[in-house]
Amino acid sequence: MLDNLRNLKDVEVVEKRFVIEGKIWTSAGVSAGIDMALELIAQEAGEETAGKVQLYAEYYPAGTRYGTAHKEPQAPAYLKK
Repeated sequence: MLDNLRNLKDVEVVEKRFVIEGKIWTSAGVSAGIDMALELIAQEAGEETAGKVQLYAEYYPAGTRYGTAHKEPQAPAYLKK
């Protein structure tokens, strides 16, 4: 679908996992939606809260670590690297 979108003259294709434009938030798919939700939590409730949600969900595919929860003793070892 990206090629079809690129062919539209009034559409700007932004190839990111999620895009924030004003009050509009869009994501590229299911896991990208989780990335976007974590960013929303970080913006609304702070990075430490987003970090706790991320830790409890054990969700780190994008490499972004919010807050410092990943450094806590109960965090999985693979997160502490």
